[in-house]
Amino acid sequence: MKKRFLITVLGLTMGSALLFSACGSKKETAETTQSVAETTTKAEESTTAETTTAASVKVDINYDIANHLDESFDDVGSAFGTAASDEKAEAGERIVKYADPERVLHYYDDKSGGYVLEAVSAKAGDLLSFTADSVKLDDILDQMEGEKATGLESNDAYLTVGVKGDSNVVFQSEGYYLIVSVGKDNVVSKDSAAAIVTEDRAGVDTAGETKKAPSEIKIPETTAAKK
Repeated sequence: MKKRFLITVLGLTMGSALLFSACGSKKETAETTQSVAETTTKAEESTTAETTTAASVKVDINYDIANHLDESFDDVGSAFGTAASDEKAEAGERIVKYADPERVLHYYDDKSGGYVLEAVSAKAGDLLSFTADSVKLDDILDQMEGEKATGLESNDAYLTVGVKGDSNVVFQSEGYYLIVSVGKDNVVSKDSAAAIVTEDRAGVDTAGETKKAPSEIKIPETTAAKK
């Protein structure tokens, strides 16, 4: 009888020990799983945040502006809204200014009684379609597949809207020439002065060969003028 009682007590004791051991193991497993899940989630969130930050500043040509290059004054019409001023300057240039957003359109005499749009000055954020405070020049060139060239001082004539930096850079993208004022550390802010111009209006110094400054360029004739 005593033996049977001892065996029963021993069995209950061992069973309880195994039960507590199993519960403890399950609890540790659950805690470990939760810890791994939290770590994985945090890592994913961190990676996502870094990726979002790196890719947050997207740039591209503002085609609402660019598509009007090489158009006549009459064809452009009121595409940019109501002009704040319209002045005829020296050397056959006609300068039309807008206030909101701030833009300056540079038309040139086509020798047939009209004017052709050959350059538009605007802030970099407006011209390159970004709203972030700033973006690296290298990022702009990478996204727009542009090749950087040293700009001539003559390009300053087109950097009339926005803040001028330490130097100006010229690059070509999708057939357009862009002039951008660059600050320290090759950074372009949304308020940096910029311009998009036709090939003849871009002052570029490459491989020791310098393109003519805008004032030295022969004003192109339109198809109508040639006829």
